[in-house]
Amino acid sequence: MIEEPQLPPIIPGVARALSPLVRRITCQGDNGEPGLNTYLVGIDEIVIIDPGPLDDGHLDVLCGCGGDRIRWIVLTDTHESYSAGARSLKERTGAELLAPPGFDGADDVLGDGYKIDATEFRITAVAINDGADGRYSFVLEQERTLITGDHCHESVPSHLPEKVKSFRIKAIAPGHGQYIENAKAVLAP
Repeated sequence: MIEEPQLPPIIPGVARALSPLVRRITCQGDNGEPGLNTYLVGIDEIVIIDPGPLDDGHLDVLCGCGGDRIRWIVLTDTHESYSAGARSLKERTGAELLAPPGFDGADDVLGDGYKIDATEFRITAVAINDGADGRYSFVLEQERTLITGDHCHESVPSHLPEKVKSFRIKAIAPGHGQYIENAKAVLAP
């Protein structure tokens, strides 16, 4: 019998490399449990996905890991738990804030298919519904990774597998919990 590898525990405030281009830093959640996953994508230029709550300690860690290479901040959702730290992080870094329609302080508005072209990667926004509800996932094309926020936490929205089929997704980086290396197990109909 082949044993599944034991995943290392998620430790809030500690950067963990998940792939060559993706690092995860988890916020401190309620009752000492790990909270929201924030993702840093890139090396030379960095996109921060879901900066999380307005928590100076968490924002300090993000700035310490990304420094002056942070170019963009994007949101999978406009709820405070994902976005409250976005404007403060923008002030600290000078990064461009890209958000769903109606988010105060955004430099540009996300839409289905919006692309960020960095020196070493491309990220494409995928609206969970029609985009009007402000919920997005992002595809890191070079690694075929879907960064979902909590939009696939309980179940996968029925139309999402078809929307991302052309990207041939291999891995999923969720809003909470562990990185999923076998996306087929989650996205299969």
